[in-house]
Amino acid sequence: MVVARPKLGYRPDVPRPRILGLLIALLSPAAAQADVTHVVARGHTLDAIAHRYHVTVKAILDANHLKDPRHLRVGQFLVIPGVNPPAPRLPAGAHGTAAPGHAAVSYAARPRTPGVIHIKRLATAEEVNLRVGDRRGRVPPTALRTAEHLWRYPNGLTHEIDSRLLSLLGIVSDHFGSRRIEIVSGFRPYSPTQYTPHSNHNVGHAVDFRVEGVPNEAVRDFCRTLHNVGVGYYPNSVFVHLDSRPSPAYWVDYSRPGEPPRYDSPNSGADEGASEVTDEVHASAPSEPRPTAATSTQNSWGWAVGSNVTPAAEGATANP
Repeated sequence: MVVARPKLGYRPDVPRPRILGLLIALLSPAAAQADVTHVVARGHTLDAIAHRYHVTVKAILDANHLKDPRHLRVGQFLVIPGVNPPAPRLPAGAHGTAAPGHAAVSYAARPRTPGVIHIKRLATAEEVNLRVGDRRGRVPPTALRTAEHLWRYPNGLTHEIDSRLLSLLGIVSDHFGSRRIEIVSGFRPYSPTQYTPHSNHNVGHAVDFRVEGVPNEAVRDFCRTLHNVGVGYYPNSVFVHLDSRPSPAYWVDYSRPGEPPRYDSPNSGADEGASEVTDEVHASAPSEPRPTAATSTQNSWGWAVGSNVTPAAEGATANP
């Protein structure tokens, strides 16, 4: 007697029309929208999370039965209802990673110009290519002089810039594939009204910046892997703070421009408040590449050809 074996995947107790209906339902466009899970990371707010997924804060509160939107815990799982997130697009040469609270993209890429930082000062639209390492791995004196001019306070005051800070910025640039570094604030002279008695901005050891095309959260996370640095995250502003110091520190300031600092912890080693960054904080979104006043053409990377800064021979070169 021969017993017929059912085909793989076939269930005799489920009628064929029902199986076909299930397949159609799964493949239908309506199935593309679904609930997703977001893992809360340090510095996340419901406003920022809702903006990221294009949903309302109320929708998140209702889906998670939350009453107070101000109290989120690091590592907390939030259901984001009715989301149809676009597939993340990896930059050329980028590597995908899975991190709490982030899409599976690390934004890391092979540097196009290792050891050379493409810098733009937002307030003045000055652009330079700054070489931060010679054959012996040292920052050339000409690069330090160019950085001192670029880091200047809006009234023209300057201060010598720490060579290690430039080296750190070079590491950040290389990690993100030589994307342009946009400087929001550099040197700031001491003021009796500043929120910390000592700021590394006062001595040329700090910079507030962002990386073109990279979320500040990704920049923040990478900077925190560097040795003996201070990293400040400002979820309601447009920059990440980085400074060189003897021991590591990290803080989050939830304040908005014009408000006193609202740090995540009282003894975090914070270097500044968001409202102290006044010269370029009005730039509310990453700028699109555009020509400087010196020229009206751009190269193939979108950087303006020419510069409002006269670069030194070794440390800085004009945009190609």
